Amino acid sequence: MLKITGGSLKNLSMNPPDVPALRPLPQRERLALFSMLGNVEGSRVVDLYAGSGIVAFEFLSRGAVEAVGVENNRKLCQFMRTQARKWNVNLKVICEDVFRFLRRPLEADYLFMGPPNHKGLVTKTLDALSAIEFTGIVIIQHSSREPLPPSVKVLRSTGKDESVVDIVKLILD
Repeated sequence: MLKITGGSLKNLSMNPPDVPALRPLPQRERLALFSMLGNVEGSRVVDLYAGSGIVAFEFLSRGAVEAVGVENNRKLCQFMRTQARKWNVNLKVICEDVFRFLRRPLEADYLFMGPPNHKGLVTKTLDALSAIEFTGIVIIQHSSREPLPPSVKVLRSTGKDESVVDIVKLILD
């Protein structure tokens, strides 16, 4: 199993297919994120709009026991499956629309989402998570020009401009 002690995936080769709008979370921001999160060993994570799956792989490398990558691009789904086999990790890849996926119950400690910027998907996805009453920690990669709705409480934040990462808790009524 892939396990990196005290580090990141920086030494593992990962060359995802060239897909428009793919924006993997840069290593510097992943390091900042996991510094804020602390120990994630034993956790379960869902990576929505997974793209290359870099965040799910990072969770697994840091001791998460379960990771799910949800992505609707078939090339990226195949890439994640190939990487998971290559690195011998348990990444479950679900190749479907995020909103279809969110119609089912969701049990996870962390949910990461990095939807395409400026398409209203941050708010729409948070609304879907509220509808299923997700109680875990939500991590959002988004543009600073796409503010978060009042239905979230920001716990920690890092980054700037087109690459803000917020750790939030949903405010459920």
